[in-house]
Amino acid sequence: MEKHTKEDKLSILDIRAQLDDGITILIEMHLYGLDDLKYKTIRSWARAYGEELKDGEAYSTQPPVICVAFVDGSLDDGENQKIHKCCQIMDIDDHTIFSDALELHYIDMKAFVKTVNKTGGVGKGETQETMLAKWLAVITEKDIEDKAIIKNICEEQEEIGMAVSELVRLSEDKVTRQAYQKRQDEIMLYNRKMAEWKEDKRIMEEQAKEIERLRKENEELRAGKTV
Repeated sequence: MEKHTKEDKLSILDIRAQLDDGITILIEMHLYGLDDLKYKTIRSWARAYGEELKDGEAYSTQPPVICVAFVDGSLDDGENQKIHKCCQIMDIDDHTIFSDALELHYIDMKAFVKTVNKTGGVGKGETQETMLAKWLAVITEKDIEDKAIIKNICEEQEEIGMAVSELVRLSEDKVTRQAYQKRQDEIMLYNRKMAEWKEDKRIMEEQAKEIERLRKENEELRAGKTV
């Protein structure tokens, strides 16, 4: 997503797609930096939504923008950690949906793997929930203990089997594998720099507080001497 100004922050998505009905889908894979994830997805949504409407079009005709983030961990604290977390704009009193323009979906892959390994399967059928579980099983295949689950899914769902075959082919392509590794290295470097920046900021804020404390003490001492 290109910058609007020179000082603007660059946003990078893994997939940006538009459905036949005009709805925009933003998909991101996140293995690091969960602390800032919710703010990053809100920003990505806002920028994509702001770009969609053309001059002269009514605001009500703008299709929704949906963000989907696959994460290696939960955005929630405590025991109530859901595999699929969906956030929308709603009334805080009666919980009615104010607008379908915004949807943020967070998929906790770690919680999903834990559930599959515990139950030993992902269910049958082609409901939205079951199909999501099947695709998630393929994405998290390396952490699924019973590999027969993946084999059965590929045999039951032709499109998933084709996708897995293509992934195997790409993984054997040296150039593609190197490009993927470069991307992963860039993600790790970015998150390391962000962590260092936050630590530097924290230290500077503490130093500023200490300087302010010493300044006040010095003013109080001077005031006492004057009296």
